[in-house]
Amino acid sequence: MLKIFHKLLSPKQDTTCGDCAKREKYTLLNAAADTLRGDFASEKVRAARLEICRKCEYLASGANSLMRADRCKLCGCFLHLKSGYAAASCDINKW
Repeated sequence: MLKIFHKLLSPKQDTTCGDCAKREKYTLLNAAADTLRGDFASEKVRAARLEICRKCEYLASGANSLMRADRCKLCGCFLHLKSGYAAASCDINKW
């Protein structure tokens, strides 16, 4: 069990090479580890990601915009949360 925590909390590999096939699926466990590490995307990156999601055919908008309940129909993620993590990526490689 200690090995799992060590792997999760170790520094992330650089994924800026553009080789999306090597990326692992971003899960709730990855998000928890990134929260502990403080590995967040900048506001500029987050806003750009959300703009892409707002134009996507898989966007499932919430009934109340105050709740920020926009979700992805493919992965089920809450977009305002997932877009805020530096290591997160779109499941269909839009961002």
